[in-house]
Amino acid sequence: MGRNMGILGKLLTSFLLVSSVPVVLLGIVANKNMQDTGLLAVQRAEEMGGRNLRAAEQIGRTAISDSVRALDLKSTEAIELRTVELAQRIADFLYERDKDLLLLSILDPDPVTYLAAFRLSEREVILPGSPPTLSESNLDGQVVSGNPENQTSWRHRPAHGFKTASRPLYKEMTFVDLWGQERIKIKDGKISEDLVVVSQKAHTYCKAEDYFGQLDRLQRGEIYVSRVIGAYVKGWLQKTPEGLKVTPESAYAGKENPEGKRFEGIIRWATPVFDRQGHKIGYLTLALDHAHVMEFTDHVIPTEAGFADMPDAAAGNYAFAWDDQDQCISHARQFFICGYDPDTGEETPGWVSDETYAEYLKSGLTLAEFTRQLPSFREFTQKKRGASEQAQTGSIPLDCRVLDTAPQCQGWHEGTEDGGSGSFLIYWSGLYKLTTYATIPYYTGKFGQSRRGFGYVTIGANVDEFHKAANVTKAKIEDDILEQSKDIEGTTARTRELIEKSSSNNRNLMTAITLVSIMAVIMASVAISMGITRPLRRLTEVAGAMSRGELHQLVETKSRDEIGQLTRSFNEMAVVVAEVDKMKSEFVTIASHELRTPIQAMLLGVSGILEGYSGKVDEEAREDLLLARDGIERLTRLVQNLLDLSRIEAGKMEFDLGRFSPVEIIDRAIEEVSDLAEVHHHTILKEISGEIPQIVVDRDRIIQILINLLSNSIKYTPDAGQILIRAESEGNDVILTVADNGYGIPPWAQTEVFKKFFQADRIMSQRVGGCGLGLTISKGIVEEHGGSIHCESPIPEEWFPDLVLGGERKGTIFMVRLAIDNATTRQSIKPGGDN
Repeated sequence: MGRNMGILGKLLTSFLLVSSVPVVLLGIVANKNMQDTGLLAVQRAEEMGGRNLRAAEQIGRTAISDSVRALDLKSTEAIELRTVELAQRIADFLYERDKDLLLLSILDPDPVTYLAAFRLSEREVILPGSPPTLSESNLDGQVVSGNPENQTSWRHRPAHGFKTASRPLYKEMTFVDLWGQERIKIKDGKISEDLVVVSQKAHTYCKAEDYFGQLDRLQRGEIYVSRVIGAYVKGWLQKTPEGLKVTPESAYAGKENPEGKRFEGIIRWATPVFDRQGHKIGYLTLALDHAHVMEFTDHVIPTEAGFADMPDAAAGNYAFAWDDQDQCISHARQFFICGYDPDTGEETPGWVSDETYAEYLKSGLTLAEFTRQLPSFREFTQKKRGASEQAQTGSIPLDCRVLDTAPQCQGWHEGTEDGGSGSFLIYWSGLYKLTTYATIPYYTGKFGQSRRGFGYVTIGANVDEFHKAANVTKAKIEDDILEQSKDIEGTTARTRELIEKSSSNNRNLMTAITLVSIMAVIMASVAISMGITRPLRRLTEVAGAMSRGELHQLVETKSRDEIGQLTRSFNEMAVVVAEVDKMKSEFVTIASHELRTPIQAMLLGVSGILEGYSGKVDEEAREDLLLARDGIERLTRLVQNLLDLSRIEAGKMEFDLGRFSPVEIIDRAIEEVSDLAEVHHHTILKEISGEIPQIVVDRDRIIQILINLLSNSIKYTPDAGQILIRAESEGNDVILTVADNGYGIPPWAQTEVFKKFFQADRIMSQRVGGCGLGLTISKGIVEEHGGSIHCESPIPEEWFPDLVLGGERKGTIFMVRLAIDNATTRQSIKPGGDN
């Protein structure tokens, strides 16, 4: 298809070739095949029967596979739902603590009242290792309905009879004054006399709380909620022939180590308290015993049993929880819960891989400092192994952000970013495991800053546990396949007869259908091609206009098909682009105008002090003031540059045009930069080739361009360099050239340098100053004059024999081309504008 053919021609040709030719060929081939079909029908009938039988068997196998997947999906959905319900229960429990806090905060601070509230705030917890208290009949699940009509598929699950005990909800309840001094404390079920200053971190729980500094921002009814704070409890995993085992000296690990030391943590709530006159008098805090949060996950198992008195991580079926920062806050193995060193208040660093630990050893940082600066979820894979050095010390808390041996951490994090839930399969420790996740939808205080809320709950389950129902279905389907094979044999005979009868009729129909199809395809091809290309051509025209800066464009459309949707989306985009461009320009203009007055005031003030209007200034102060004045002057130039850029982009740059001598413009520009050139010991050479005619320009703006180019040459040329500025005429143009023997510009950057904020060498740019707007503004001014600007680097030595080139001095040349007598600019000359 020719390169110059339009999309209409291409579509029409393609439709005709793709549709008509196959239809013609199909008609010819079909007629021939129909003739042969009758003769081959009998021979093929037996073969068809065999194929159908094999197909039935394949369908059976597929059905078995589909049934297994369907049942697995149902089991997965059930565990997902349980995970969501568990996360919701935790969120509801946390919201109840909000209510406790706000209710107590409206009461006058009183130790007796607080003590009564403390003693009333209790909750049942399951005692690990306690046998159920149910009768033997209930344990066997023998309860049945007395009504026969209810006994079909009767299922009964007895109540769990684990022993429980009441445990206070809170470890402490305090009233703190506005200076951080505890005035009332309820602890261990009594009024405590041990009142401390909580504004000092060393006096807080595990020396790790910094909540007091955040309380003064709270308004009436607002709540502060902390993360989980608790002392880290160490643990060790030992390799044995049966697998990993928890050592006895480790922290509590459910059935793996029921006698181990438990993680003791708190979550602190706080809210301001006001007196009857509405004055803030202090803060009420409640320190929730974190054991009540762990109670939600410690007894859940994703198997038929449903619940257990204690978790068993070795079995692979258990629930655990993570906070909003992806740190473990509840786990069957409590040495995996993140915590703090109670002696220093420092957080125990998370477990990392051997590879990452080797990086830490080379870093010169502490492990805590190193893990804090690690990128989250960097190169997570099961191919890595946990750092053995950390495992030997027993400090192996799970921080999902740096636990790069566990890719499922990244999956949980990504799945809960939008506050959602879900699951996935992962091959872990030699078998496939289903892992589910669900956001804990608690959004009080800082937890409202993320859709992830308080954190998330995860449940791990061995896949084999929920394959049982699928295996039963498999046996039933195999029996059905045997019956289906008998039906296929009868169907084969009937099919043979049908082929013979239909063969003759189909040949006649095929000929007629072929002719009609060809005509229909031709007509449809023309209609479809026109319908597609007409709006696309219009879209192309408008897009081209927008690319030229004509942003206020709309394309009319009435259709509701994909092209219509595309057109409406394009219109919406065009409106947004135009509005954003307008807002951006207005913001830069307003901000720049608003900055000019205070900046000018600062400059006048500093200059006045330097001139001695406020008295004698010593040398040390003078140096500081000179630095300040230089910074203010740079800021002034930046503001002016932003204003110029905004006017250029908005097409509102005004020019005071007149006829001026290029030589005078060059002299003025050299005069402006002479001091800067002298500082760097540069030599500026001026070359004027013959008589240079006057040009119609805004003199100050052209001087501004040359100052920008000369300043860049001065800054990016090694000291004692040479800079050449030349003027020459060529036809109806004047060419102004600035060349230097500086560092040069890489080829890839020579078109990029005119873009906003571009800096080819950021380190050099930071050293010499500048924000990357000068060349952009220069290009805009030149183009508004109907001219052009471009650069070349390195400079061939024969171009400018006077410039010393070589080594690091590669040289750069900028050429500005302006019309001597441009019709557009000539019409804009104001009276008296000639020079």
